[in-house]
Amino acid sequence: MKYFLSICIAIVYAASAHAAARDFDIRLVHGTAAEQAAQAQLVRLLDTYDVSPFTATYSVRIDETAAPHSHPVLTLNDYFLEDDASALSTFLHEQMHWFSLFMGPQIDAAIQDLKTMYPDMPARGRGGGRNARETFLHMIVGAQELAATSSLIGRTEARRVIAGKTWYRWIYQEVLNREDELLTLLRAHELDLSQVPKANAGN
Repeated sequence: MKYFLSICIAIVYAASAHAAARDFDIRLVHGTAAEQAAQAQLVRLLDTYDVSPFTATYSVRIDETAAPHSHPVLTLNDYFLEDDASALSTFLHEQMHWFSLFMGPQIDAAIQDLKTMYPDMPARGRGGGRNARETFLHMIVGAQELAATSSLIGRTEARRVIAGKTWYRWIYQEVLNREDELLTLLRAHELDLSQVPKANAGN
């Protein structure tokens, strides 16, 4: 099923050629002023940037007490109220985790290539994941995040955002240091979502 990812993305496009804020179900966990501000920021970003190529789920929760995560519901917080680029990048990162659910064959093939590139992986305390597979998966997601963010706000600003990450430090440093190699890997395995043509392209 070499082109399974492309088929899945085509389905997403069919549902929404240009995802806007009105297409999302954004709910606040506590309804505080901070969460309301984060919701307003997200709505503005969704109406400013076409995130349709990078949208796998339209359900979003905002929880000021939680770290951003993808499952079971994509959840954001109010941490980046003063940094639109980082807020957008975080949203894209969690969407990439959703896409990985139906990217199994591509992810597995990419991980095999990463094992060759990185025979020795750092432990969690040194900036990696809980195990080698999680580290490789987050490297793929991080590279996707950089490519997606670059396509929306430009490479310079996207790299600034990635460089500012305070978690998975080793992973994100490698995403920056080996950007070209990892982008080539993404494209070789049909994992670079920024390269998939839009359904309404040319119309």
